[in-house]
Amino acid sequence: VKYTQEMLLEEWKSIGKFDFLYLPRTACGKTSLSYAFINFASEADAMAFQAAWHLKRLAQFTSRKPVSISFAKVQGLQENLTQLRKKRSRCSDP
Repeated sequence: VKYTQEMLLEEWKSIGKFDFLYLPRTACGKTSLSYAFINFASEADAMAFQAAWHLKRLAQFTSRKPVSISFAKVQGLQENLTQLRKKRSRCSDP
């Protein structure tokens, strides 16, 4: 099963408050790239999420590979949105 953002939101709804979830997709947009970016409301929320999910498996994921959590270079909601806009504009340039 290839996860969608909606599936991740459903599975992760009770752990840590976050305001940004981005699940990149392939160039043709049909499947996810099997990683996600999340911005948490606080450091405590990020740490609680990491404690709950690092090296755990997603319920509907058929792979034996666990979730691996690391901290991104880009931090904060506005910074993540700016980064996403930059990536999207590069993809849409002729």
